[in-house]
Amino acid sequence: MNKIKKIITAVITAAITASLPMMHMYADDNFAISQEDPRYKYIENDDGTCSVAANEHEEAGLSGAVEIPKTLGERTVKSICKSGFTGTSITEITIPDTVTEIEPLAFANCLTLSKVNLPKTITKVGEIAFSNTAFEAELLKNSDPEFVKIDDYILYLYTGHERDVVIPDNISVIANSAFANNTEIASVTIPDNVEYIGDNTFEKCSNLTKIIMKSGVKSVGENAISSGEGITIYGYTGTYAESFAKENGNTFVALIEDDKTQLECEYDENFKQYYFSTDEEFSKEGIHIYKRYADGTRIEITDSINWDFLSSPKELYDKANSEKE
Repeated sequence: MNKIKKIITAVITAAITASLPMMHMYADDNFAISQEDPRYKYIENDDGTCSVAANEHEEAGLSGAVEIPKTLGERTVKSICKSGFTGTSITEITIPDTVTEIEPLAFANCLTLSKVNLPKTITKVGEIAFSNTAFEAELLKNSDPEFVKIDDYILYLYTGHERDVVIPDNISVIANSAFANNTEIASVTIPDNVEYIGDNTFEKCSNLTKIIMKSGVKSVGENAISSGEGITIYGYTGTYAESFAKENGNTFVALIEDDKTQLECEYDENFKQYYFSTDEEFSKEGIHIYKRYADGTRIEITDSINWDFLSSPKELYDKANSEKE
Protein backbone atom coordinates (compact mmCIF):
# COMPACT_ATOMS: atom_id res chain seq x y z
CA MET A 1 0.00 0.00 0.00
CA ASN A 2 2.77 2.46 0.94
CA LYS A 3 4.62 1.74 -2.29
CA ILE A 4 1.45 2.35 -4.30
CA LYS A 5 0.82 5.55 -2.35
CA LYS A 6 4.34 6.80 -3.07
CA ILE A 7 3.85 6.17 -6.79
CA ILE A 8 0.47 7.93 -6.76
CA THR A 9 1.94 10.85 -4.82
CA ALA A 10 4.86 11.13 -7.22
CA VAL A 11 2.40 11.38 -10.12
CA ILE A 12 0.31 13.98 -8.25
CA THR A 13 3.45 15.94 -7.36
CA ALA A 14 4.59 15.95 -10.98
CA ALA A 15 1.15 17.14 -12.13
CA ILE A 16 1.06 19.91 -9.53
CA THR A 17 4.61 21.00 -10.35
CA ALA A 18 3.78 21.15 -14.05
CA SER A 19 0.75 23.33 -13.37
CA LEU A 20 2.58 25.80 -11.12
CA PRO A 21 3.92 29.11 -12.39
CA MET A 22 7.68 29.38 -12.43
CA MET A 23 8.77 29.28 -8.79
CA HIS A 24 12.06 31.16 -8.94
CA MET A 25 13.49 32.74 -5.82
CA TYR A 26 13.11 36.47 -5.49
CA ALA A 27 15.98 38.42 -7.04
CA ASP A 28 18.94 38.62 -4.67
CA ASP A 29 18.91 42.42 -4.70
CA ASN A 30 15.46 42.35 -3.07
CA PHE A 31 16.84 40.54 -0.03
CA ALA A 32 18.67 41.82 3.00
CA ILE A 33 21.20 39.62 4.77
CA SER A 34 20.48 39.18 8.45
CA GLN A 35 23.05 40.96 10.59
CA GLU A 36 22.12 38.80 13.58
CA ASP A 37 22.64 35.53 11.68
CA PRO A 38 24.04 35.80 8.12
CA ARG A 39 22.85 32.27 7.34
CA TYR A 40 19.45 33.90 6.75
CA LYS A 41 18.23 36.51 4.33
CA TYR A 42 14.83 38.16 4.26
CA ILE A 43 12.57 40.30 2.15
CA GLU A 44 10.24 42.93 3.58
CA ASN A 45 6.50 42.49 3.14
CA ASP A 46 4.01 45.30 2.53
CA ASP A 47 2.77 45.13 6.12
CA GLY A 48 6.23 45.66 7.60
CA THR A 49 6.84 41.99 8.41
CA CYS A 50 9.32 39.86 6.49
CA SER A 51 9.64 36.54 4.68
CA VAL A 52 12.70 34.41 5.41
CA ALA A 53 14.98 32.24 3.29
CA ALA A 54 18.35 30.55 3.61
CA ASN A 55 21.33 32.62 2.48
CA GLU A 56 22.92 30.26 -0.02
CA HIS A 57 25.97 32.52 -0.30
CA GLU A 58 26.92 32.13 3.36
CA GLU A 59 29.89 29.76 3.58
CA ALA A 60 28.75 28.07 6.78
CA GLY A 61 25.23 27.53 5.45
CA LEU A 62 22.30 25.89 7.25
CA SER A 63 22.57 22.29 8.36
CA GLY A 64 21.42 20.00 11.15
CA ALA A 65 18.68 21.15 13.53
CA VAL A 66 17.60 24.72 12.79
CA GLU A 67 15.28 27.09 14.63
CA ILE A 68 14.09 30.00 12.52
CA PRO A 69 14.19 33.28 14.49
CA LYS A 70 11.02 35.24 15.23
CA THR A 71 12.54 38.48 14.01
CA LEU A 72 15.12 39.50 11.42
CA GLY A 73 16.28 43.07 11.05
CA GLU A 74 13.75 44.11 13.69
CA ARG A 75 10.96 42.77 11.48
CA THR A 76 8.62 39.97 12.50
CA VAL A 77 9.10 36.80 10.44
CA LYS A 78 5.66 36.07 8.99
CA SER A 79 6.28 33.62 6.16
CA ILE A 80 8.76 31.17 4.64
CA CYS A 81 9.76 32.18 1.10
CA LYS A 82 8.93 29.96 -1.85
CA SER A 83 11.89 27.67 -2.46
CA GLY A 84 13.43 29.47 0.51
CA PHE A 85 15.25 26.49 2.03
CA THR A 86 15.30 24.19 -1.00
CA GLY A 87 18.23 21.83 -1.09
CA THR A 88 19.74 22.77 2.27
CA SER A 89 21.21 20.11 4.57
CA ILE A 90 18.85 20.70 7.48
CA THR A 91 17.63 17.66 9.44
CA GLU A 92 15.08 19.39 11.69
CA ILE A 93 13.28 22.71 11.38
CA THR A 94 11.42 24.64 14.08
CA ILE A 95 9.16 27.38 12.78
CA PRO A 96 8.19 30.18 15.21
CA ASP A 97 4.61 31.10 16.10
CA THR A 98 4.95 34.41 14.23
CA VAL A 99 4.74 32.51 10.93
CA THR A 100 1.37 32.08 9.23
CA GLU A 101 2.41 30.97 5.74
CA ILE A 102 4.78 28.42 4.25
CA GLU A 103 5.12 29.19 0.54
CA PRO A 104 5.36 26.64 -2.31
CA LEU A 105 8.41 24.37 -2.41
CA ALA A 106 9.75 26.05 0.73
CA PHE A 107 11.64 22.95 1.91
CA ALA A 108 11.64 20.91 -1.30
CA ASN A 109 14.63 18.64 -1.88
CA CYS A 110 15.89 18.96 1.69
CA LEU A 111 16.71 15.28 1.53
CA THR A 112 17.76 14.91 5.16
CA LEU A 113 14.87 16.90 6.66
CA SER A 114 13.08 14.39 8.88
CA LYS A 115 11.44 16.49 11.60
CA VAL A 116 9.28 19.62 11.29
CA ASN A 117 8.01 21.52 14.33
CA LEU A 118 5.08 23.71 13.35
CA PRO A 119 3.15 26.26 15.41
CA LYS A 120 -0.65 26.32 15.41
CA THR A 121 -0.54 29.73 13.71
CA ILE A 122 -0.10 28.34 10.18
CA THR A 123 -3.01 29.27 7.90
CA LYS A 124 -1.49 28.58 4.49
CA VAL A 125 0.81 25.85 3.15
CA GLY A 126 2.05 26.14 -0.42
CA GLU A 127 2.19 23.44 -3.07
CA ILE A 128 4.42 20.48 -2.25
CA ALA A 129 6.22 22.54 0.40
CA PHE A 130 8.04 19.46 1.73
CA SER A 131 8.44 17.42 -1.46
CA ASN A 132 11.35 15.01 -1.69
CA THR A 133 12.20 15.13 2.00
CA ALA A 134 12.45 12.38 4.60
CA PHE A 135 9.68 14.20 6.48
CA GLU A 136 7.24 13.89 3.58
CA ALA A 137 8.19 10.25 3.02
CA GLU A 138 7.31 9.52 6.65
CA LEU A 139 4.01 11.40 6.29
CA LEU A 140 3.04 9.24 3.34
CA LYS A 141 4.11 6.06 5.07
CA ASN A 142 2.10 6.69 8.23
CA SER A 143 -0.97 8.49 6.86
CA ASP A 144 -4.35 6.90 6.37
CA PRO A 145 -5.28 5.70 2.86
CA GLU A 146 -6.82 9.03 1.82
CA PHE A 147 -5.69 12.02 3.85
CA VAL A 148 -2.03 12.98 4.28
CA LYS A 149 -1.98 15.26 7.32
CA ILE A 150 0.62 17.35 9.13
CA ASP A 151 0.17 17.61 12.89
CA ASP A 152 -3.43 16.43 12.44
CA TYR A 153 -4.66 19.92 11.54
CA ILE A 154 -3.18 20.55 8.08
CA LEU A 155 -4.47 18.52 5.13
CA TYR A 156 -1.31 18.33 3.04
CA LEU A 157 -2.51 16.05 0.24
CA TYR A 158 -5.51 13.92 -0.68
CA THR A 159 -4.52 10.55 -2.18
CA GLY A 160 -7.90 8.78 -2.11
CA HIS A 161 -10.27 7.72 -4.87
CA GLU A 162 -13.67 8.42 -3.32
CA ARG A 163 -16.44 10.01 -5.34
CA ASP A 164 -17.91 11.79 -2.32
CA VAL A 165 -15.21 13.09 0.02
CA VAL A 166 -15.76 14.15 3.62
CA ILE A 167 -12.78 16.03 5.06
CA PRO A 168 -11.89 14.93 8.63
CA ASP A 169 -13.29 17.06 11.46
CA ASN A 170 -9.89 17.87 12.97
CA ILE A 171 -8.60 19.65 9.85
CA SER A 172 -8.45 23.45 9.99
CA VAL A 173 -6.10 24.21 7.06
CA ILE A 174 -6.17 22.72 3.56
CA ALA A 175 -2.86 23.13 1.73
CA ASN A 176 -2.54 24.55 -1.77
CA SER A 177 -3.43 22.05 -4.52
CA ALA A 178 -4.33 19.35 -1.98
CA PHE A 179 -6.98 17.91 -4.34
CA ALA A 180 -5.70 19.33 -7.64
CA ASN A 181 -6.08 17.23 -10.81
CA ASN A 182 -8.32 14.65 -9.11
CA THR A 183 -10.94 13.71 -11.69
CA GLU A 184 -12.76 11.19 -9.48
CA ILE A 185 -14.23 13.58 -6.91
CA ALA A 186 -17.86 14.61 -7.45
CA SER A 187 -18.60 16.21 -4.08
CA VAL A 188 -16.68 17.48 -1.05
CA THR A 189 -17.95 18.18 2.46
CA ILE A 190 -15.88 20.76 4.34
CA PRO A 191 -16.66 20.55 8.10
CA ASP A 192 -16.99 23.38 10.63
CA ASN A 193 -13.38 23.19 11.83
CA VAL A 194 -11.88 24.05 8.44
CA GLU A 195 -10.98 27.75 8.34
CA TYR A 196 -8.49 28.17 5.50
CA ILE A 197 -8.62 26.68 2.01
CA GLY A 198 -5.43 27.17 0.02
CA ASP A 199 -4.79 28.28 -3.56
CA ASN A 200 -5.64 25.86 -6.40
CA THR A 201 -7.11 23.39 -3.90
CA PHE A 202 -9.66 21.90 -6.30
CA GLU A 203 -8.04 23.02 -9.54
CA LYS A 204 -8.80 20.76 -12.52
CA CYS A 205 -11.15 18.54 -10.50
CA SER A 206 -13.23 18.22 -13.65
CA ASN A 207 -16.05 16.13 -12.17
CA LEU A 208 -16.50 18.17 -8.99
CA THR A 209 -19.99 19.70 -8.97
CA LYS A 210 -20.93 20.01 -5.29
CA ILE A 211 -19.16 21.55 -2.28
CA ILE A 212 -20.75 21.61 1.16
CA MET A 213 -18.99 24.41 3.01
CA LYS A 214 -19.82 24.55 6.72
CA SER A 215 -19.68 27.60 8.97
CA GLY A 216 -15.97 27.76 9.88
CA VAL A 217 -14.42 28.79 6.56
CA LYS A 218 -12.78 32.24 6.68
CA SER A 219 -10.74 32.27 3.50
CA VAL A 220 -10.60 30.53 0.11
CA GLY A 221 -7.40 30.93 -1.91
CA GLU A 222 -6.94 31.95 -5.53
CA ASN A 223 -8.27 29.51 -8.13
CA ALA A 224 -9.23 27.11 -5.35
CA ILE A 225 -12.75 26.58 -6.70
CA SER A 226 -13.78 26.99 -10.32
CA SER A 227 -15.99 29.97 -10.95
CA GLY A 228 -19.34 29.73 -12.67
CA GLU A 229 -22.39 27.51 -12.36
CA GLY A 230 -20.54 24.22 -12.82
CA ILE A 231 -20.01 23.94 -9.07
CA THR A 232 -22.83 24.46 -6.57
CA ILE A 233 -21.87 25.56 -3.08
CA TYR A 234 -24.09 24.51 -0.20
CA GLY A 235 -23.74 26.51 3.00
CA TYR A 236 -25.44 28.51 5.70
CA THR A 237 -27.18 31.82 5.12
CA GLY A 238 -25.02 34.87 5.78
CA THR A 239 -21.76 32.93 6.14
CA TYR A 240 -18.53 33.16 4.13
CA ALA A 241 -19.80 30.31 1.93
CA GLU A 242 -22.67 32.43 0.62
CA SER A 243 -20.58 35.56 0.01
CA PHE A 244 -17.84 33.54 -1.68
CA ALA A 245 -20.32 31.76 -3.96
CA LYS A 246 -21.78 35.08 -5.08
CA GLU A 247 -18.37 36.67 -5.71
CA ASN A 248 -17.10 33.58 -7.53
CA GLY A 249 -20.21 33.15 -9.67
CA ASN A 250 -21.21 29.79 -8.16
CA THR A 251 -24.78 28.76 -7.45
CA PHE A 252 -25.49 28.91 -3.70
CA VAL A 253 -27.99 26.66 -1.94
CA ALA A 254 -28.86 27.14 1.74
CA LEU A 255 -28.40 24.01 3.84
CA ILE A 256 -31.21 25.09 6.17
CA GLU A 257 -34.16 27.29 5.29
CA ASP A 258 -34.50 30.53 7.28
CA ASP A 259 -37.36 29.35 9.47
CA LYS A 260 -36.03 25.83 10.00
CA THR A 261 -33.54 24.11 12.30
CA GLN A 262 -31.62 20.85 12.02
CA LEU A 263 -30.51 18.32 14.62
CA GLU A 264 -26.94 17.00 14.52
CA CYS A 265 -25.29 14.23 16.49
CA GLU A 266 -21.59 13.95 17.37
CA TYR A 267 -19.58 11.48 19.42
CA ASP A 268 -16.49 11.77 21.57
CA GLU A 269 -14.05 9.23 23.03
CA ASN A 270 -16.48 8.29 25.80
CA PHE A 271 -19.11 7.01 23.38
CA LYS A 272 -20.08 3.41 24.08
CA GLN A 273 -20.30 1.48 20.83
CA TYR A 274 -21.25 -2.03 21.94
CA TYR A 275 -24.14 -3.34 24.03
CA PHE A 276 -25.40 -6.72 25.23
CA SER A 277 -28.92 -8.07 24.91
CA THR A 278 -29.27 -7.81 28.68
CA ASP A 279 -28.60 -4.05 28.74
CA GLU A 280 -31.74 -2.20 29.72
CA GLU A 281 -30.77 1.19 28.29
CA PHE A 282 -28.34 3.04 26.05
CA SER A 283 -25.81 5.41 27.58
CA LYS A 284 -25.88 9.12 26.74
CA GLU A 285 -22.23 9.45 27.72
CA GLY A 286 -20.09 10.63 24.83
CA ILE A 287 -23.09 11.63 22.69
CA HIS A 288 -23.73 15.28 21.87
CA ILE A 289 -26.91 16.50 20.18
CA TYR A 290 -26.94 19.97 18.63
CA LYS A 291 -29.60 22.19 17.13
CA ARG A 292 -28.31 23.99 14.03
CA TYR A 293 -29.85 27.23 12.76
CA ALA A 294 -30.00 28.66 9.25
CA ASP A 295 -27.01 30.97 9.85
CA GLY A 296 -24.82 28.02 10.85
CA THR A 297 -24.79 28.68 14.58
CA ARG A 298 -25.74 25.81 16.84
CA ILE A 299 -26.43 25.02 20.48
CA GLU A 300 -26.04 21.75 22.32
CA ILE A 301 -29.22 20.15 23.53
CA THR A 302 -28.62 19.24 27.15
CA ASP A 303 -30.78 17.34 29.63
CA SER A 304 -32.44 20.62 30.56
CA ILE A 305 -34.08 20.56 27.12
CA ASN A 306 -34.09 16.78 27.23
CA TRP A 307 -33.69 14.15 24.59
CA ASP A 308 -33.90 10.40 24.86
CA PHE A 309 -33.57 7.14 22.94
CA LEU A 310 -36.60 5.63 21.28
CA SER A 311 -35.66 2.13 22.34
CA SER A 312 -33.26 0.05 24.46
CA PRO A 313 -30.62 -2.57 23.57
CA LYS A 314 -32.82 -5.34 25.02
CA GLU A 315 -35.85 -4.25 22.99
CA LEU A 316 -33.82 -4.14 19.78
CA TYR A 317 -32.33 -7.59 20.41
CA ASP A 318 -35.77 -9.04 21.18
CA LYS A 319 -37.24 -7.49 18.04
CA ALA A 320 -34.40 -8.83 15.87
CA ASN A 321 -34.84 -12.34 17.29
CA SER A 322 -38.61 -12.30 16.79
CA GLU A 323 -38.17 -11.29 13.13
CA LYS A 324 -35.81 -14.23 12.62
CA GLU A 325 -38.45 -16.61 13.96
